[in-house]
Amino acid sequence: MSKLSNYIGYCILKRKKKKTVRETQVHNFKTARSAHIIFDASSAEHFPVIKDLRKYLKSFDIESRAIGLVNQKEVPSQLLFWDKFDYITRKEINWYKKPKGKVAESFLMDSPDILFDLTINPSLEVQFLVQLSKANFKIGCYTEEENDYDLMIRTDRKGDTRYFVDQIKHYVNMLNPS
Repeated sequence: MSKLSNYIGYCILKRKKKKTVRETQVHNFKTARSAHIIFDASSAEHFPVIKDLRKYLKSFDIESRAIGLVNQKEVPSQLLFWDKFDYITRKEINWYKKPKGKVAESFLMDSPDILFDLTINPSLEVQFLVQLSKANFKIGCYTEEENDYDLMIRTDRKGDTRYFVDQIKHYVNMLNPS
């Protein structure tokens, strides 16, 4: 059933992506005004990194929103202490792995300047959020699979989110949008 649901999910994602209209535009930290961050909330070590990234974005007057994917039916109580984080749980993912619910709907309705996908292993749930997002500039980890990133960053340190965020800061600061 899992292979069938993944296949159907990818087919539905491909069809919905064709209908999604977004204006692509390169942004650096000086030109962006809003950002979304998608991350894997299953590891507690990601939270300080995300918090530091949000503080970094705030120093450039960039409004940010963080959405964590929780691989459980409920948000664990220890995650509720992190202020201004939204979560998508297993309960909010349908049978073909499309996120649903208030958090996913408001995420997909919004049009941020930059989208940061900090998940290292792209899952179908994440790809629904990334590929259907109307973000102007999408940044993610390098992958050879079909994706919708405008900037991909390859790191030798798989799974090291802090290093990945440092690379994002370095390369986005180098961008000179015209």
